[in-house]
Amino acid sequence: MDQFHIQVDLALGRMFEVYNLLNKKPKEYVPGMLLYYSEIHMIEAIGRHQDSNLTELASILNITKGTASKTIAKLGSKGLICKFQREDNKKEVHFRLTELGQLAFEGHYRYHESRSSDIDRDFDSYSPDEQKLILHFIERYTEELSRYLEE
Repeated sequence: MDQFHIQVDLALGRMFEVYNLLNKKPKEYVPGMLLYYSEIHMIEAIGRHQDSNLTELASILNITKGTASKTIAKLGSKGLICKFQREDNKKEVHFRLTELGQLAFEGHYRYHESRSSDIDRDFDSYSPDEQKLILHFIERYTEELSRYLEE
């Protein structure tokens, strides 16, 4: 393996380590309420895909239905989401954000806007071709890592 490949592997490994550490640290997106990564991203999925059911949310987040169900139960007990059934299908349960959930959803975006402004400026300074190259690399690397899951 040449030096460039080693440096890329080390840099990405460090990025994933930092990312994993961040995911374990709860944040306050709504005053007085700490939410974990899995919780705020379920809120984001429900906020972006209003009226989704459990299967759809699990698919959107690429998690099992069991994991989705546990996260939804936590969010429901915190008053961030509510369940409902449609008139035309009483069998299926759907979810939407409560007012408090909407505040968390918006707080999550404000957090990202405040934390990401420097890197966003960097990316904005790249040409469209450079941006495509970065995105292509990330997508390709993710595909490659996904193959490890198949073993």
